[in-house]
Amino acid sequence: MSKPGRISRRSLLSGATAMVACVAGARSACAQVDGMDAAQYGVQPDTSTDQTAAIQHAIDETRISGTPLFLRPGRYHAATLHLNAGARLVGIPGATRIVSTGGGPLISARGAARAGLAGLVLDGMARDLGDAQALVEMVEVDDVDVTDCAVENSWADGLYLRACGGRVAGSRIAGALGAALFSLDGRNLEISDNRVRDCGDNGIMVWQSEARSDGARITGNHVERIDNRSGGDGPYGNGIVVFRGGGVTVSNNRVTDCTFSAIRVNAGSDAIVSQNNCARLGEVAIFVEFEFNGAVISNNIVDRATHGISVTNFDRGGRLAVVSGNLVRNIEIGEFAEPRGNGIFVSADTTLTGNVVENAVNAGYALGYGPYLRDVAATGNIVRNAAVGFEISVVDGVKNVLVADNLISHVSRAAILGMEWEAAVTGDLAVEGAEDFPELTLSGNRVG
Repeated sequence: MSKPGRISRRSLLSGATAMVACVAGARSACAQVDGMDAAQYGVQPDTSTDQTAAIQHAIDETRISGTPLFLRPGRYHAATLHLNAGARLVGIPGATRIVSTGGGPLISARGAARAGLAGLVLDGMARDLGDAQALVEMVEVDDVDVTDCAVENSWADGLYLRACGGRVAGSRIAGALGAALFSLDGRNLEISDNRVRDCGDNGIMVWQSEARSDGARITGNHVERIDNRSGGDGPYGNGIVVFRGGGVTVSNNRVTDCTFSAIRVNAGSDAIVSQNNCARLGEVAIFVEFEFNGAVISNNIVDRATHGISVTNFDRGGRLAVVSGNLVRNIEIGEFAEPRGNGIFVSADTTLTGNVVENAVNAGYALGYGPYLRDVAATGNIVRNAAVGFEISVVDGVKNVLVADNLISHVSRAAILGMEWEAAVTGDLAVEGAEDFPELTLSGNRVG
């Protein structure tokens, strides 16, 4: 083996120079991969000059060839930028910042097959947006792609998507006065792995203007600290809210510290709400309500709320659900008109199985309200540390209720109570009296 030569200061410096050149070359190549450099069109970062006209010209030029427009790291002042069909604006995540000068949406797109944003910080600076719905508005775009962006300090909503498909992924949305993200009349939109926090009204909203298929997949998002600035008894103040949309999946999200619900599905059909982790909610943590038709609520965790899971409004047609494998704990009395305090509530055409409720100030499980209880099977559930194990409506009109093979432990008032509306009208039915209610079958329940 030959003896290695001595490394001189000169050779070391020469090598370092070559390495710097290599890295610089790689960065240049990376910029070309990212897209056409906006500097070639006179766009300048870190200047107080409004860059709207220059950036818009560059967008219009590059979109013709389908080439993304690359903005170098820095701060750009602009407003009312429009992404025409095929336009894509990209930057360096956390380093390329477009600051709104107000008066309208910072970025919009309409009637395009594709439009995209990536690696940008879009800062509304809490400036008045005029009549704009959001800081970023996209309408009738078949394939939206918003990836690895930050949308901050919007005077309205953060992102507003109407009649759009595509995805919003890996982005951060914070400080919106309205909702973080509002999809209206969406088409199979993917909303995944985003971080949403400190918004005034809602976190993620998926609405349809009439009851029909939506197909959104809302998964892997972190949503926290959502207020109820616009007031009301539930439309605002929620982490994730679905209205009228069918076929929506809400899964694997972490939702905390909302004025109302973590997840609210209103009048949606064939919804899946699964494997979400929810904590510190001011009202019902997971609420499936009003004219819903078909829902699976499974394997969720709820820790601290005024009601854990509610699958309700049979009086409005709400029916058909599976509620299974959920863990609900630390359910308290709230400050709203309906104090609640129950772990899980169901009412119609529902199987309730394999759930665990611990520490509910009122009932572990509540079945039906007034005559609105039909075809419910509650089997294989556990409740421990509650005032009542099961509250069951026993008024005229109740049909076909099975409560079997449940474990009821450490209840202070009764294991099973018959209810007329909000009043208990029986003794402990786990002990005696169940035979007086032919629509109710109790079997194999163990009380400890």
